[in-house]
Amino acid sequence: MTVISKIINRTKRMILTPKSKAVWQVPNPRDSDIYLISYPKSGNTWMRYLMAYATWPELVDIDLVEMASYIPSFQLEHDTAMMIDPASPCNQLKHRIIKEHNAYDKLTQQNVKRAIYLVRDGRDAIVSYWHFCNQRDQTAIPLSNFIEISAKPEHSFGSWKDHVMGWTNAQLDAKLIIRYEDLLKNPGLWLRKSLEFAEIETSDSIIEHAVKCASFDAMKKLEQTKGFNLDQLKAVEFVRQGKEGSWQDTFDENDLELFRRFHGGGISELGYSW
Repeated sequence: MTVISKIINRTKRMILTPKSKAVWQVPNPRDSDIYLISYPKSGNTWMRYLMAYATWPELVDIDLVEMASYIPSFQLEHDTAMMIDPASPCNQLKHRIIKEHNAYDKLTQQNVKRAIYLVRDGRDAIVSYWHFCNQRDQTAIPLSNFIEISAKPEHSFGSWKDHVMGWTNAQLDAKLIIRYEDLLKNPGLWLRKSLEFAEIETSDSIIEHAVKCASFDAMKKLEQTKGFNLDQLKAVEFVRQGKEGSWQDTFDENDLELFRRFHGGGISELGYSW
């Protein structure tokens, strides 16, 4: 077996999650819960910070372990403990906000009534996700291989196309769809819309404060000085670029064709151009 084959096989094991783990096990679920969902590396961690800083403006430079008390992720054990604790700030909200990456399937259909869905140009998301997985897993898988592997049906998130079209077409009680590129251009506007969706009242000055606290520079500084304090992020440059159109600096013609084949439906429907 060649070195590159070993790397690819190792990375498949790292980034693919057995279906047996894909269980919707939310502690004390509520119909009023709002799920903050996106395909990986599409902006929902950023929105998580924006909403937390706007809802609890006294917060300063919290890491992702501390974030569990405010906007948890039910896939993490520490976050689950915070969701169970009735004293946790997240449980004081009319609509608890829960961050996830799950694809829309029968399990989500049965459990999710309300969602904020962030969609990012899949080519940018894939490039960022590729960097993330290679750093996290200490691998060097080529982008072309990653594009195909990450779209496999057995992948815990599936293809970008299936993920975004599944959620954007989902019939929910309430749904807000936000394009990452629009959030980049006007974070205050889309933060305001998200807070209104969650029935959280706040002032323009607090929204301005939250946007400043969760700016790219502030998040980069937080990662470098305090870190996010999650084991899986210790070797990762989590806040990397966050730019629109960065895929054009990385994709070659073959990569673009592979993306079109394995991930690419939905590009035009969501306002992106080939």
